[in-house]
Amino acid sequence: MVLGQSRFRSVLLRTLLLVLSLGTFGCVSATATYIQAKVTDNPLDRVAQQAQEDWFVERVDANTLHLTGDWPIGNFLALGYSASHANLFYDETGSVLNIQYYLQSQNVMTLWMPSSLHAEPGLVGMVLKPIMNGQIKDILRWSDASVISRRAGDSSEPFPAKTTTSLAPN
Repeated sequence: MVLGQSRFRSVLLRTLLLVLSLGTFGCVSATATYIQAKVTDNPLDRVAQQAQEDWFVERVDANTLHLTGDWPIGNFLALGYSASHANLFYDETGSVLNIQYYLQSQNVMTLWMPSSLHAEPGLVGMVLKPIMNGQIKDILRWSDASVISRRAGDSSEPFPAKTTTSLAPN
């Protein structure tokens, strides 16, 4: 009986170390969803008003809004901190709303190293993505926006994307 318990502890310890190693080195990512949407006017006041019930709202300037939504149940279950982040930027020149959205986590599985997850289809975070996409749909509905483009990308990309203009030679 003692030998069986010792073997069980050894297997449990090895499994725990493997899971922590994968969480620390293999699964820590930094991705975000990037959306461009056509709008008729600057929707940030409407979005801020609608979001204030469920999100922390930070109005940076007239064309920039940051939303942060806490995930209390996820925080408890993951033994850490998780929050949705939606950064919105209204481009007046083209009546375009640029959205950067991601779920950021710091939990025991990644030894509290921050990681972020995009809302696009994929196996990683598959259980969370319907909730994340529900939050994105709310933001688009509040904005009265129609999506032009949507993609996953690295969360460290410049946001909003800087457009490069090339000057033609004279």
